[in-house]
Order: sequence, then structure tokens, then C-alpha cells
Amino acid sequence: MLIEVLVSIALSAVALLALASLNAATLRYTKMSQYRAVATHLASDIGERMRGNKGRAGVDGAAAEGFWAGDYDYVTSFAGQAATVSTPAPRCQTAISVCSTRELAELDIAQWRFQARSLLPEGSVFVLRQSNAVAADVWIAWRDPLVASKDEAPSRANECPSAMAVSDLSIRCSYFRVNL
Repeated sequence: MLIEVLVSIALSAVALLALASLNAATLRYTKMSQYRAVATHLASDIGERMRGNKGRAGVDGAAAEGFWAGDYDYVTSFAGQAATVSTPAPRCQTAISVCSTRELAELDIAQWRFQARSLLPEGSVFVLRQSNAVAADVWIAWRDPLVASKDEAPSRANECPSAMAVSDLSIRCSYFRVNL
């Protein structure tokens, strides 16, 4: 009788440990899904900002402006984005503001970086315009505090661009192609 009780306690303990492990994995994947949803929202946001300030292509001797001039390109490394985001001057946020397409792009990038930094843990961005298409490659990176094992490390999946210089295995990147 005592042996049967001990066996049942041992089986119950194993079952409870399995449930605790399942709960931890559920929390980890739920948080990862939330971060990816925020990254998707941020990519959509910068896409709309670029569409709103597309500018003009440099044809017939005219200089390119806005998106076409590469004003939205932001290629700073992950470590280089650790500092606080400052808003450029002039602010271009009032009805009487007169801003160039470059100044508007600088404001858009600063506001977008601030959002990424606020909504994701150590959120960072990387944007590179495609010279042969009306599109931009967008990477959004963050530090994932819940990375449990090296099998889930982004460096194994090559999620981050090499120019972002990410060596920490807890950094996650999401890639988006924004077509204008």
C-alpha cells in the first residue's frame, strides 16, 4: 500500500513538472508573438510614412527627393541605437511648418525609432531603400529576454542583416519588404 502511494506521488510530480514546463513555453511563445505583432505594426507605420513622403525620382536633371533620395535609409548598428532618440529640428508638426522632404523624413524616422524603442525591449530599426525598385527592406530588432535556448537564437536563422552587427543571441529581428 505504501509503495502504491509513493508511485502515485512520483507520477503526480512528473505530471506537474510537465505542466509547469508547458506553461513556461506558452508564456514565452505568447510574448514572442506579441513582439512580432508590434514589429508588423511598426513596419506598416514606416511604410505609410514613406508613401506619404515619396517625393520624386531624379529624372530630367531634377534631384531626387524624399523616399527616392534615400532620406528614409537608416542603417545604424543595433549597438549604435542604444542612445535616446532625439527629435530633429524643425519639428514639422504644425500646419504652418514649411519643411523639406528630407526634414520630414528625419522627423518620421525619429518618431518611428522612438515608437520602436518604447514598444519593444531595446527596439531598433534598420531601413534600406531598394535602388532598383519602389520598395524598402525593413528590419525591426529587439532583445528577447525569454530566449530559453541556443536552438532559438536568431543568428542560426540569420534573421538580422549583417550591417546591423548583431552578435548577441538574445536579439530577434523581423524582416519586412515594404512596396510603395
